[in-house]
Amino acid sequence: MAEYTIPAGTDIGHVHLKVSDIAQSEAFYCGILGFCVMQRWGEQALFISAGGYHHHIGLNTWESRGGSPAPAGSTGLYHVAIRYPSRRDLGKALLRLLEARYPIDGASDHLVSEAIYLRDPDGNGVELYCDRERAQWPREGGEVRMETRRLDVDGLLAEAAKEGPSPLPPSEVQEALSALPGWEGDASRLRRSFRFESFPAALAFVDRVGQAAEEMRHHPDIDIRYRSVQIALSSHDAGGVTERDLQLARRIDALA
Repeated sequence: MAEYTIPAGTDIGHVHLKVSDIAQSEAFYCGILGFCVMQRWGEQALFISAGGYHHHIGLNTWESRGGSPAPAGSTGLYHVAIRYPSRRDLGKALLRLLEARYPIDGASDHLVSEAIYLRDPDGNGVELYCDRERAQWPREGGEVRMETRRLDVDGLLAEAAKEGPSPLPPSEVQEALSALPGWEGDASRLRRSFRFESFPAALAFVDRVGQAAEEMRHHPDIDIRYRSVQIALSSHDAGGVTERDLQLARRIDALA
């Protein structure tokens, strides 16, 4: 078989977990971790996401209603990893776990990332983590070096106490832009131009964007030039692009 390297743009999609009780799982994933319900199939399945995606996690009881966790020593899922966009966001997740007095198995600094480990109500392993900037990843002999060190929990909680949204690191912004055709920019601002067949069509688009922005309580800078509309997004209170700018960009694309 010829040598093959998986494309760099490939990533991991949604995960489905067998659970024993939908309400119990919803209380954990939505009530504590803050995922949003996208679709509910009675007491059989729940589809949840971060940021409006169709679903990042599927929870179902089709083969597991009332079941028990897999016994120790069994093969299967080790853990599902949930990556947060910033250290502050991970700190807020940790704070919510502590406030809920939810049991935590461990917390580690892996040099390339910081992570918190726990189990959901059905015993499925869950890792909550955030990456460090790729430029900060240590390397040896061309390979990434990872270790397991003690996590700076106090520093993480101090991040959570800071007010306002968290600015995204440049690498996160560039990665997000690769999935937002037509948008350009950097960690300080996102920009995109839209063209329409007529001036009224351009105005109608701006009206739709205005309504969406009002619902999200985050407002873009808009410049109308006859049949073209230029939109710029930035979280001024954070001093750069945040997750809410990416969410609004996706919403705007759906309105064009």
